[in-house]
Amino acid sequence: MHLSRTRMGWIGAGVAVLLLVLWSLRPQSFAVETAAAGVGPLQVTVDEDGLTRVVRHVVIAAPVSGRLTESLLRAGDSVSAGAVVGVLRPAPLDPRTRAEAQAALASAQALRRAARSVVEESVVAHDEAHRNRERAERLAESGTISRRELEAAVAADRTGEAALAAARARETAAAQEERRARSALVESDSEGKGRASAITLRSPMAGRVLRMFEEHDRVVPAGTPLIEIGDPRTLEIVSDVLSRDATAIVPGMPMIVRIPGREPVRARVDRVEPSAFTKLSPLGVEEQRVNVVGNGLPENLGLGDRFELDVSIVLWEAERVLKIPATALVPADSAWAVYVVEKGRANLRPVAVARRGVREVQIESGLSAGERVILHPDERLKDGIRVRPALSS
Repeated sequence: MHLSRTRMGWIGAGVAVLLLVLWSLRPQSFAVETAAAGVGPLQVTVDEDGLTRVVRHVVIAAPVSGRLTESLLRAGDSVSAGAVVGVLRPAPLDPRTRAEAQAALASAQALRRAARSVVEESVVAHDEAHRNRERAERLAESGTISRRELEAAVAADRTGEAALAAARARETAAAQEERRARSALVESDSEGKGRASAITLRSPMAGRVLRMFEEHDRVVPAGTPLIEIGDPRTLEIVSDVLSRDATAIVPGMPMIVRIPGREPVRARVDRVEPSAFTKLSPLGVEEQRVNVVGNGLPENLGLGDRFELDVSIVLWEAERVLKIPATALVPADSAWAVYVVEKGRANLRPVAVARRGVREVQIESGLSAGERVILHPDERLKDGIRVRPALSS
């Protein structure tokens, strides 16, 4: 029997439709990214930004108001102890201020002389009390005086010693007051032209110039910061962490410091400061943070004061643990589970997570090394569904 061309066309169309229906009804598979559970090192860290800070430093300020001569120093210059770092020509005193300063100096000098007299009197009284004590101790050994008389002599000696110490402390305070009063009295030239003698500012320590607060010739009031000098070799690391994370940090823990363009270096936690402070996060949320201070940076890094760093504080680390990427975890009944690829299907399997790193987690039970888990599972993925690997690691 011969079929017409029309009938042949209808039969071909029907077969095509049937094949299309069968194709649409076939079990679908999802392309998934997978990774193998493996054994290797794992670290649990607190990761934050950090800054370097020079420990030994000093800020030199203007002792009096006056005109600062332009300095030849610049930030980064090395200075030795006692080196001249600036010259300040104090502003001349008006007659009234000068008279007040002279009176204050005279009063301070008188107080110091009085304090010195009290010290001399206390020395004499203490020497006498000490001799009496020694005499009483000898007499007490022979039984000539009573125990009470010996105790009175010892008490008088101790009282005299305390009085002498107090008198010397008052003399020291009076000397400091005299120096303060003298510094306020700036001598003008004998011709009365208002030109005051220059004050030479010297560095109290050897180091490098960290900052020049005032570089140019100008008038500055007393107390104005002029220059900061520090020793860059005494660097420490300061990183502020959330207060709830700081409770797990103790001195001695390793610090991994990452400097742009260089290999990471190791330091250690020196201390966790005892007081927290409020800081606004980039999202505008107030957070309680605590400064964690570290030290032990190598000296050859070439870092200076307030250089920015990336800091990882290592809370726990191990060399060989079973681990998987953290992106494979899915919540399951207040615990965790993963999708394991078995015979082309995704099987949901509960796992026990021991510790969590930044990108990887330690698996305590539920998986074996070499088994492949699905990364970034979404709501389309169901238990038992067919899957095919896309990108794997």
